[in-house]
Amino acid sequence: MSDLRPFHFNVVFWGDRFRDYLTDFCLPSLLSPNNIPRLSGGRRNRFVFCTTADDRAALTRTPIFALLDRYIEPQFIEIPPAPPGLSGCEHMGVGHKLATEMIHRERGYGVILTPDLMMSDGSIAALERYARAGHRVVLSAALRFGEEPLFEHLAAVGIIRQGERLSQAGRPLAVTGRQMVAAGIRSFHSETQRYGWDSSSFTDFPAACWWQVPGEDGIVVHSLSWSPVDYAAVGRHDTSTLETWTLDADYIYRNFGNDTGVHVVTDSDEIMLVSWAPLSDRRQRLSRNYLKTLPGVGGWVKGAILRGAVTTGTFDPLKRRIFFLPVRWHSRDLTPAWGETERRAARTLRRYLGDLAPGEAVVGGVRRGGGFGLAALAAFGRIWIVAADLLAHADRVTLRLAQVLRGDRAAAGRLWRRLRTVVKTIRGAEIKGA
Repeated sequence: MSDLRPFHFNVVFWGDRFRDYLTDFCLPSLLSPNNIPRLSGGRRNRFVFCTTADDRAALTRTPIFALLDRYIEPQFIEIPPAPPGLSGCEHMGVGHKLATEMIHRERGYGVILTPDLMMSDGSIAALERYARAGHRVVLSAALRFGEEPLFEHLAAVGIIRQGERLSQAGRPLAVTGRQMVAAGIRSFHSETQRYGWDSSSFTDFPAACWWQVPGEDGIVVHSLSWSPVDYAAVGRHDTSTLETWTLDADYIYRNFGNDTGVHVVTDSDEIMLVSWAPLSDRRQRLSRNYLKTLPGVGGWVKGAILRGAVTTGTFDPLKRRIFFLPVRWHSRDLTPAWGETERRAARTLRRYLGDLAPGEAVVGGVRRGGGFGLAALAAFGRIWIVAADLLAHADRVTLRLAQVLRGDRAAAGRLWRRLRTVVKTIRGAEIKGA
């Protein structure tokens, strides 16, 4: 019997599309030899599915579910179908709140998943090692990939077979971290392409930045998503974030804080995740931006946007701290070129965010390197972020204004809340649920 408390895996899903993602890719990858089958404790561990009654019935009829049932105890929490007018992200919060409250009551190790996700072989074995080492939270970088090119690359190297449904074949899917990186970096969604620091269409809200390593099949990433580990370390369980947004907002910070119990995975050989969406889903424009590429000016414009994003209320103190850690996604052995790229990335972050870096001295209430210049840079960046967002959603703003003029009180309330968020963003104030 395992000396560890049970692991609780959790996924929230509904509908044919995401059920197929779950059964054809997510569960098969979790059932690879060094993932769930390697986990000590056997059926003391649980896999908690938050879904509708119809989706549960369809899931349990698949051979891949039967294979999962051999290694881990399945458990179901029924949630209603998503109501009209509620985003998928908000409805996922319903299931996540129920599941995390249960994991907290049972003092388990929680691993929160999405149906459109695959884990490299060995990731679960690594999570168990981290739990034994006493880590409270494990954070792993996650960016968005394009569904079509990702699966084309995986098929081209024989990892998946065209036309095969692993849900019906009932077989695991073993993919190494290096194989995932090789396919993933050739399959970036337009959102992720714009996170590239050298991109001519650099993003207007850099929740991540990455740098290509010259001559190498890999990138250095500064951005982190996460998976919580030890719910026994949580005193009062705060689920308020889940009432308005998803787990990747400030849920971890509210419950686990900003201490040394957080382990950051900095090498894709340890744990690698890929999550995807169709290229057409929230496609972003990749046209060249003149100001961002102007010699001598473009770097400062991008730096202002980066500083503006990091100083909004969207980033809690934990996210700001770990943003400075370089993560290596590589498909081959590391070479000296990696060190130079990491140093280049560090110089860029230090230029625009140096006073926010962990360990910087605080003198007279102001971090070394801060002051009026960087404050002005941040203000410019936050104004840019708000203006870009309003321009991108001009049709929605126009619609909302028209509804208000017709006397729609609900629309007026939504518009008022939006304006408050805009003001908070420009000021750099905390945005609840961000």
